[in-house]
Amino acid sequence: MTKKAIGLAEYIELEEDQQFEILHRDGVYIGKRKPGKQTVVLFQLYGFYVEVFYKHYRRHVDHTVATDNADILQPYIDQINVRDLDGNEGRK
Repeated sequence: MTKKAIGLAEYIELEEDQQFEILHRDGVYIGKRKPGKQTVVLFQLYGFYVEVFYKHYRRHVDHTVATDNADILQPYIDQINVRDLDGNEGRK
């Protein structure tokens, strides 16, 4: 089965269980943060981002936020290795 990329608006319109199925199948893990007692995990999916807010890590999802605004990366920036993204490793 091939992956079918969908847009942000289409993703938001899906039922929550469909969103999670796609997110866990096709999402790329970006990072994790712990504001207070919550755990928040960020994924990139088809050119947009999805944050999953857990009440109890990997047990109960409180809510999700999906956006194409790159500002969502700010709290995770220290977890992203830019050298791995530039495609120029080994070049001088």
